Amino acid sequence: MRKGLKIVLLITLLLVVAATAVFFIVIDKEKESMTANEFCDELEDEGYVIVDVTSQYASYGIDEAYLAVKSNQEYQIEFYELSSVSKAENMFETNKEYFKDRAGSKRVTSSFGFGNYDTYSLTSNGDFMYLCRIDNTLLYIDVEDIYKDE
Repeated sequence: MRKGLKIVLLITLLLVVAATAVFFIVIDKEKESMTANEFCDELEDEGYVIVDVTSQYASYGIDEAYLAVKSNQEYQIEFYELSSVSKAENMFETNKEYFKDRAGSKRVTSSFGFGNYDTYSLTSNGDFMYLCRIDNTLLYIDVEDIYKDE
């Protein structure tokens, strides 16, 4: 009986170690940011009109800024490439606080950050707000919640 118990404990220990290793391998994946050109190309292929608004943001440490506007102009997706990761992190946190301040008492939020990226989403008062930062890039969406799935 003792030998059987030792075998069961050893197998259990090996399974725990293997599960822990798999967990850290899966969770430790960093995201790869897309370039401004990749963003523009991909969204143009999806039928969006791309507007270069870089000149409006140059004084804020933003190297490139683009709006992807749906052809019916009902909403837009904003993409920013900043001069550093720290500036992107600050922009993420500033906009996250802005979204929280605008939200009503009934809200649904989701937030995740790991490695080189952060995401935040908030749905409240008929609006859907979403931020995603990967390295020095930021995706910003603030639309009516009927466009959330798009």
